[in-house]
Amino acid sequence: MDSQLDAPVLAVHWYGRPAAVAPALVLFHGLGDSGQCWPDAVARWSPRYCIAGVDALGHGESPRFTPAQLVAADPVEEMYAAAEATLASIVAECKDSVVVVGHSMGGGIAGALAARRPDLVRAAVLEEPAWRDPQYRVVSDEIIAERLADCRDYRQDYAAALERGRTENPGWPEVEYEPWARAKTLVDLDFLALGVASFTHPWERLVEALEVPTLALTGDRLDVLVTDAIRRRAEALHNPNLAIAVIPGAAHCVRREQPDAYHTIVDRFLVTSL
Repeated sequence: MDSQLDAPVLAVHWYGRPAAVAPALVLFHGLGDSGQCWPDAVARWSPRYCIAGVDALGHGESPRFTPAQLVAADPVEEMYAAAEATLASIVAECKDSVVVVGHSMGGGIAGALAARRPDLVRAAVLEEPAWRDPQYRVVSDEIIAERLADCRDYRQDYAAALERGRTENPGWPEVEYEPWARAKTLVDLDFLALGVASFTHPWERLVEALEVPTLALTGDRLDVLVTDAIRRRAEALHNPNLAIAVIPGAAHCVRREQPDAYHTIVDRFLVTSL
């Protein structure tokens, strides 16, 4: 995209409207989710904050990718441009900078917003951000096929796929399953078929550029994105604006798998950052 003005308008789900006494949290979801996939967090945060859940490009109620965007040098940059334009409109409505909160793909986008637009972002929370090295950003054909089949299953037999999702992800807050499953029916399959969810731009350059308080969270299980090696590389950049927390017993979906531990750490960070 040549400029933010070219970016499509994304769908935003408001949980409370901007108010002078309520700082705003803007939520950016992971691959295959939507801006409505935060019900447990919204229930916990809504008494204190104004919350906006954004549907990423190609997700939820937001526009699909155009053919040109799908063949762009970096489709995730196209997604970022739309997120930046949407964030700018949210900040204008709130009349103040906001906290961005992201998970996985959305964590990568939220981190980029914090690094590139500190005028819009006052702090960032990055849950298992997609800090993938460019040479590993495209997943295997097997994983792509699994993702596509999973989404098609939700479209063809929603009830059965939802029950399977519950079985495969035990212990989540009950309110999380339904919006998570519904989001799978709304994903742009042409984007999903690309097998990407992170930037071609090196993630370390974005971490180096962070000028606002930023908290990254990961787990200690084997299937996390922010592995011990990635965490050490991030810490070796010695950016004083970045803190990284490891939550025991959590894998990629930290907030859903260990919600109390996640909120204990994140809520303390929010209090000190606002």
